[in-house]
Amino acid sequence: MAKTQRRGQVMQVARQVKKSAGRAVSKAKASQPVRKVQVTLGDLIAAAFDVAGETKAAAKLVSSRSMEQITGRHIVFVG
Repeated sequence: MAKTQRRGQVMQVARQVKKSAGRAVSKAKASQPVRKVQVTLGDLIAAAFDVAGETKAAAKLVSSRSMEQITGRHIVFVG
């Protein structure tokens, strides 16, 4: 359940989840387990620089919130 507000009133809103029908979805989820890969910080910065093309964009990409969620570490650039 999610809560929403309308003019100071709190309302409960039930969210409906559609159930998938068929085996096609089940087979897609039953893929092989993901193996962990060790990546150094230098490799990560080099890949971001290759994608972004310039220093500020690479720093923004590596220190982004989504990268923090993926790596489990918060990377901060000072400079």
